[in-house]
Parts: sequence; structure tokens; C-alpha cells
Amino acid sequence: MCKLEGMYALAPRARLRTAVVLCALLLAAACSRGGGDRDAGAPTQTTRPLPASLAAANGWLAYSTFVGLDDRIHLARVDGSQDHQAFTELPGDAIRADFSRDGKLAFEHRPPANISDVWVANADGTGAHVIAKGEFGKVVRGFPAWSPDSKSLATTAELGRPYELKPPPVFAIGIIDVATQKVRYILKHPSRQWQPMLPRWSPDGRKLVFYGWRGPKDHPFEESPDAEAAVFTVNVDGSGLKLLTPWKLRCGDPDWSPDGSAIICTTHPAGDFQIGQGEIYAMKPDGSQLRALTNNGPNGPRAAHARFTPDGKAILYVRAATQDWKAPPRHVYVLDPATGQQMPVLTNRNTYTRPVLQP
Repeated sequence: MCKLEGMYALAPRARLRTAVVLCALLLAAACSRGGGDRDAGAPTQTTRPLPASLAAANGWLAYSTFVGLDDRIHLARVDGSQDHQAFTELPGDAIRADFSRDGKLAFEHRPPANISDVWVANADGTGAHVIAKGEFGKVVRGFPAWSPDSKSLATTAELGRPYELKPPPVFAIGIIDVATQKVRYILKHPSRQWQPMLPRWSPDGRKLVFYGWRGPKDHPFEESPDAEAAVFTVNVDGSGLKLLTPWKLRCGDPDWSPDGSAIICTTHPAGDFQIGQGEIYAMKPDGSQLRALTNNGPNGPRAAHARFTPDGKAILYVRAATQDWKAPPRHVYVLDPATGQQMPVLTNRNTYTRPVLQP
């Protein structure tokens, strides 16, 4: 069985699809991949030019891709060299990597027939250990994100026991103290309202940016073209929740620029919308001056999973060849926000998701 970005192995997701729809999506993904990276072979070093700021990067570039039926984190240099799978000792899925400023990597691990845990390792993939375990019927955590001081991880959380095809009663955002592994929740609300996703820290450590997802009123937990997404900020003490983008824009997967001057997001965030026009938007941290950075159009390629490079001079993102997220190829590109120039970075595999560069 194939895995879809944004789903746990056993725990029902908040925007739960019906069993028929889920099976159809899984079958379509398997067929469209045509074997995916099982036939791709080992990636080779690229000779294409890269933007100067990206070419000078010395750290690892992490991304996820399919290995057999599992979604797995890989590490590579920005030129494509030294590409290898990380955490091979952990069975199941290993996804959603995030680097700290002091050389650590956090990620989700979904063991076979179990729910996801949050793990921490060295930036090169060694020394992996669990930092927050999930427990079915009590808590499921996702989207770990390092604080600027490398002492805390923000995660989403699903609290309580799901019932059949319905979500658990409460959605939340929590902050994990890495040293003590204690968790405090800064945001909680009934799951029927909307689901928070992908928290990211402001550079000063005072706020989080994240996005909310909600389905149509008649089917609030099912993926649908009528579903909506919006970007929010909240103070790390839980106060000051603020809506930044209109729900109808369907913008999600936000990230904060390293200098704190801008927030980016992408429309129809992949995993929540399998079909849709994906454009990268930028705005001020208060939501003002919202503007599109890409103009792929309704029939062009799709941008997703946008992340600033550590120096803030470029944006890494996944470029899908078509509006259909399930259809490869999906490659890693870089966008120069100043000029609008887009260049390929990693293209040797059929499928890449969630690229992030080590500071």
C-alpha cells in the first residue's frame, strides 16, 4: 500500500476521506508513479549552475521520497552529490525533516502498523532517538519545527481517541522542551472547527506561523475542491491568534524569512489538495502586502513546500510538472524572490517532497 503525504499509518486523520476515496487515491498514486524511485537508481551530481548563495551552502539538503512503499528522508549536498537515505535502521516512514541551528535534525517516524513519533538526530542522520512518542487514542504529533535557540520543537497534535472515520475531539499546537521532553499546549480547539498544520517559528522566537485547513461544511473532514486553507500567527504563549490570509485563497505550508521581514505560503498545499493551482505568495508578518511570487497559471506547473534558504536570499520548493500532485515528476527548484528566476536543483528522482537546507 502506498503512503500519501500528510497521513498516518493507523491513526485516522482529521480530514478523513471515506474508505473508497482513500483506496482510489492510493491506487492512483501507485499507478502514476510507475514504480517511482525503485527504478530511478542512485542520483548523480548535477553540473547545472546554481544561484551563488545556494551553491555556497555547506550543509545538508534534506528531502523525502518513496523507497518501495515507504516515504523516506534522504540527505544530499545542494549539487546532488552524496545523496543517501537516512535512518535506514527505522522501518516504515521517516518524513518532514527540520534542521536546528546547532546541527540537529528533527523528523517524524511512522513505524509500520503504528502512529508517528517525533525523533531527533544529528544533521548527518546519526544518533537518532525518540523525543516524543505518540500513543493511539491519546496523542498524535506531527510537523516538528526547531525554535531559533534549538531548545524547543513546535508540533501539531491530535488529542483524544478518533471514532470510526471521524477525527479525535481536539486539535492543538504544542511546544516540546527537548531537554526535559515536557510538552505545553499553546493552542487547542475542537476538531470540527479546523486543523492546524506546519508550525514554523519567527526568527526572534516569539511567534509561530502555521496554517489551518477545513473541509466543506457538509463534509468537514474530507478532502474536497471546496476545502479551504488559511495562514495564521500566534504568540508562543498562546495569545494573539491572528488570521493573515483569506480562507478562499487556500494558502498553506508557510515559512518565515530568516530576517523576520516576510512570510511565504503556497496555494492548495499538497496533501490537503491533490489537485490545484500552486503559487508561492509572500506577505509582511502582519498579513499586509500579500503578493504572488510565481505565476504558473491554471495550466502550468505547480509549486509546493516552499522554504527559505538559511540566508533568506532564495526559496527552495517542489515543482510538480502538472496540477495533479500525484503525477510525477516532482523536482526541487529554487526561486530568486528578487528576480523571479526559477532554477532546478535536484531532478534525478521522480519524486521529491519537503526540501529543507541545513543552516
